[in-house]
Amino acid sequence: MRKGIGWITIIMVTLLAGCDLVKSPNDLIISPDQQDEQKRKLEQQLKILLPPSSELVTPVQSDKNQSIFIEDLDGDGQQEAIVLYRNPQQKSQVHVVVLQEEDNEWREATKVEPNGQAIDYFGLHDLDKDGVMEVVVGLGESEFETKKQMMIYVWQDRSLKKTVERSYEGLDISDYNTDERLELLLVDGERRASYTAELFHYELGDLVSLSAVSLNSYAFHQRMKSGKLHDGNHALFIDSAIGVNAMLTEIIAYDGTKLIKVGAEQGDLPLKSLPLYSTDINEDDIMEVGETYLPQRWVEADSTETPYLVRYVTYSINGTSKKVTERATNLEHTFYIDIPEKWHGKVTIKSIENGIQLVSLANNELLYEVKWANKETPNSAQTILEETKDTIYYSTLEENLDFPVEAFHLEQYEF
Repeated sequence: MRKGIGWITIIMVTLLAGCDLVKSPNDLIISPDQQDEQKRKLEQQLKILLPPSSELVTPVQSDKNQSIFIEDLDGDGQQEAIVLYRNPQQKSQVHVVVLQEEDNEWREATKVEPNGQAIDYFGLHDLDKDGVMEVVVGLGESEFETKKQMMIYVWQDRSLKKTVERSYEGLDISDYNTDERLELLLVDGERRASYTAELFHYELGDLVSLSAVSLNSYAFHQRMKSGKLHDGNHALFIDSAIGVNAMLTEIIAYDGTKLIKVGAEQGDLPLKSLPLYSTDINEDDIMEVGETYLPQRWVEADSTETPYLVRYVTYSINGTSKKVTERATNLEHTFYIDIPEKWHGKVTIKSIENGIQLVSLANNELLYEVKWANKETPNSAQTILEETKDTIYYSTLEENLDFPVEAFHLEQYEF
């Protein structure tokens, strides 16, 4: 029960952390050093152009906190501005408005009001390489709905003409097959029935299927992230909950002839017992996948107090993996210890009162210690590791040069 509650809490925190949606027009004004005159003028005019109660919307899948996009959509030398907003007075329905400059003033050219209250994805891409940008919009009924609708519009005769509409759960637009052209990868299906990842070209105003691969139909998709494999191939990393106590990562890539699940020939990637999301953990532009295993001398129990050792590994398209780092992770007290490479696979965890210790498997040598206490509780701390509002993390050991104090980290990023 405790572990189930922990999973629900972590899932909700993760979802909420990914939904930076609402800003007022006044909030978007930033310093002249960061924006050119054209955009500053538009931001000022939006206060008049948009309804008074409007809220600018940032797509959930966005590396930038951006609600305004200025591009030359059709290659005629004149830039258009696309603004994403919603109006709470209209049941928070989202709006996509296109503006053009006339007589040194921005004026509305056209507006579409697709059926949705949250923008999951927004992108401007020349999908068919005809010199004209397609406008790709992904919409959901709310920030928490997994089912979404993708629309593709083309800028034509001062209006947005919709050419494609279809459902999806995950969307990535990248050059998967290295043909110097963008493909659309869509994840869609029904839980407990069938899920697929399918690769498309956009041609003559429609989607043309290139390849598809089946996914685990019992997975509850929590995060889908685009990134690179160790060998440089592009991939989509899908992190999902399986049941109550497990998590699965599926990696979708193109092997030169078709879509594949990386590692499927060796069986699915190993299940993990902690919510570990794929991330570029060492900032080398390659995605790492988290994996868990029990330290020696432990038996898995249905409790958040079960200690786990965590590996982050990279994968190549042929399914081979390479370990990047190893950690001791404490889910209940939200911290981890980076294990130096010298000690990878050579330590186990020992529980002590209000703390844990890392011990050498070879000779039981005590290598590292973390204790925790309320800040108001007297303790004989020899080394303070970290402090939070209510808790102090400390050690009573002399520092081991092979295991530095700096190996301790609070899980502020993950949790």
